[in-house]
Amino acid sequence: MTLLWRSLQYVPAHVEKYVGSPRIREADAVILDLQDSVPAEAKTAARDAVAGAATAVAADGPDVLVRINDRPDLAALDVEASVGAEVRALVVPNVRDVADVARVERLVAEAEARKGLTVGATRLLILIESAEGLLQMTAIARASRRIAAINLGNEDLALDLGVEPTEEALAVSRQLLVIAAAAAGVTPLGLLASGADFSDLDAYRALAERSRRMGFCGASCIHPSQIAILNAAFSPTEPEVAWARRVIGGAAAAEASGRGAFALDGRMIDAPVVARAAGVLARQEALSTRRRGGLR
Repeated sequence: MTLLWRSLQYVPAHVEKYVGSPRIREADAVILDLQDSVPAEAKTAARDAVAGAATAVAADGPDVLVRINDRPDLAALDVEASVGAEVRALVVPNVRDVADVARVERLVAEAEARKGLTVGATRLLILIESAEGLLQMTAIARASRRIAAINLGNEDLALDLGVEPTEEALAVSRQLLVIAAAAAGVTPLGLLASGADFSDLDAYRALAERSRRMGFCGASCIHPSQIAILNAAFSPTEPEVAWARRVIGGAAAAEASGRGAFALDGRMIDAPVVARAAGVLARQEALSTRRRGGLR
């Protein structure tokens, strides 16, 4: 299953106006929220709305994810309501250790079996939001084959650490996430600092571009105005694609002449650079396929 989540738009599952907005359909994924954006008195209504909302959103193209609550009693109810054919993944907040992953994984497997779904079809996006979880992040990222991606909850993590959610304060945490994700073979998501301010889109764009250069593949957002920015920031640029094609062409010519490395624009090109170029072209092709409607 190929997952391309450059932009993941949060919407409260119980607010029909937001779920039905055509603006969110440009996101690669829509996260139906049962947690922070849903007050306690609306939890049941939001849970009851998930299945219908998932069907409506999925019909328009985006992948559908559902963020469950971290309280075990609420999480059990959320999982039962959310697991379904249209839900690609659950967003699991405030994961502190591998036991948290195992608890949710067990609930998901039981729900899939009851509903006649393929066991393992529902993926997990893990959120690390505490110092405790940060210290266990490498083990957490490897805790389940269901895990597709991992992210930090910048605001909650900063609160737990006693810092502001700035790029400087979160730099080490963010770099550790990229390392843990690479070691586990999962996708690193997120921005280097809080993206809650959507009043300055130029600053948001610059933040997204810096985040991509640091190794992130996409990010969640809270306002539709941020979707196009994330889609652009986390897509290969035309110069990058042109460079990658030249590298692959040069590699083919070098191989044909019995050379393992070659020069391009005054730079030595060897196997890691060729692999990076191939990755650029593979991502571009996957995005093109998705735009043509062939990848879900």
